[in-house]
Order: sequence, then C-alpha cells, then structure tokens
Amino acid sequence: MDSLIKDLQKTIEALETLSDMPATAGEQIDELLDQLFQQKIDLVRASLNASSQAFQQASHAMKLAASKASRTVKEPTQVGEMGKAVAEAVSKLARLLDSATSID
Repeated sequence: MDSLIKDLQKTIEALETLSDMPATAGEQIDELLDQLFQQKIDLVRASLNASSQAFQQASHAMKLAASKASRTVKEPTQVGEMGKAVAEAVSKLARLLDSATSID
C-alpha cells in the first residue's frame, strides 16, 4: 500500500510541475490532478487487499504513470503518452477503490 501511495504522490508532484509549465499546462493535466487528489484521499480511507488482482493492477499502472510523469517533466514533448498512462492509472485505481470497503 505504501508504494502505491508513494507512486501516486510522485505522479501528483510531476503533474503539478507540468501544470506550471507554459508548454504543458492544460485542462487535461488539471483534470488528472483533480482525480488523483480525490483518489489519494479515498485511498487513505479505504481498506484494501494488497494481494488482490485489482490492487496489483492499480499499483503497476500507478508506478508506470509516476515514471512517465517524471520523465515528461524533463521531456515535455512526451505529454500525450504520459496523459494516457496517468488516465489508465486513474481508471485502475478507480476500479480498486470501487471494490474496497471504506473505514470511516
């Protein structure tokens, strides 16, 4: 769970940097940031099975998204590919959270 949250945070930080860069700032990045912030809050509140397939898929997708987002900070021309990876991670994380139980 810690690595998933760590990769989520790395992705958020990279997207915040990209959002501040004139060459990459845009609505898509802002929307992804909004979704990731909400998912981070939901993730902290959720009770998850780290050995489930949904968790493994979300974790792998978020690791890939974090890597591509960090790379895009250095190479802004990769923003399209990064956007797809982050959107895929958001989708897999949403599926994981839908299957989780809340610990309110």
